[in-house]
Amino acid sequence: MAEVLIRTQSPITHQVFWNGDITTPDTTPVVKLYDVTNDPAINPAINPTHLLTILTSVADENNPGTYTVYIPYQYTDRNRTLRLQWEYAIGATNVIRVDEVYVVTPYVDFNHVQDLGFSTDPSDPNYRSYKELIKAERYARKQIEQYTGQSFYLYDDVVVVYGYDSDILPLPSKIDTLHELYARDVLLLDTINEIDNWNYPIEITPTGYGIKINRANMLDNTVYTANGMVPPSINDYGNGVFKSGIPYKVQGRFGWEKVPDEVELAGIELMKDYFAKDTVWRNKYVKTISTFDWDFEFTSDANAGTGNAYADKLLSEYVLVTKVEII
Repeated sequence: MAEVLIRTQSPITHQVFWNGDITTPDTTPVVKLYDVTNDPAINPAINPTHLLTILTSVADENNPGTYTVYIPYQYTDRNRTLRLQWEYAIGATNVIRVDEVYVVTPYVDFNHVQDLGFSTDPSDPNYRSYKELIKAERYARKQIEQYTGQSFYLYDDVVVVYGYDSDILPLPSKIDTLHELYARDVLLLDTINEIDNWNYPIEITPTGYGIKINRANMLDNTVYTANGMVPPSINDYGNGVFKSGIPYKVQGRFGWEKVPDEVELAGIELMKDYFAKDTVWRNKYVKTISTFDWDFEFTSDANAGTGNAYADKLLSEYVLVTKVEII
């Protein structure tokens, strides 16, 4: 899956294959760009939605049958999933090919490449090209996400969780902004369109790994009864509002507004590992290597976590299992 870093204008390349060979089409490919961030699993060639713009590709003069487009900067301003639908003609056949591209937030700031221990001088032995740094950061980011179980940027998502007779509804991911809340597919709350069919004071828990009912400013039944009023229905839920066995669909913006410092430091360490020679051996589960004058043996932890003890220590408090338990 192709990636574009957030707030950049990176090229996306497409090769035209026909009958098993790279072919120059009879028409220059045009590219329809869609935002499919919240789309269900649909056939993109038949039912694409959220058309953003139409782009004209540019032929690679050195590689026949290869074309490039640059996604406009305004469409990489946030994390999202984009669909590129390439359309061109080969003979009498109209061809449609689809690519999906993720706009992602890097966990390491490339503007301070010297701080990473790398050089921008091609003559320096520590020189790393921008493409190499991109690959190393992706390697580090995937290691971090797999180990912690979460992503450290903001993204739109929908999750379905079940209540357990509590005023708190735990979520599998950290939520930043609640957009919509459903119970059994019935809309309860829509914060964007200011629709409130529930009238319950809902807020995000302090850690962000759940939503809860805030009863701080609510009156109990005795106050309502003493004043000759009928208590609101929320007071009838003695065991909690989010009832056991009921599926609640939570739609919102999840993740982290800023990459935590510990995550960036771990990313730097893992980027260094990417370029280290022993990474090749560690990825092949080699336990012991020896030569005439030296030998080394990996511990059992080398293939656990991120494979880097210092990075694992930096990330330990961000492992999702720990966070879910602390509401």
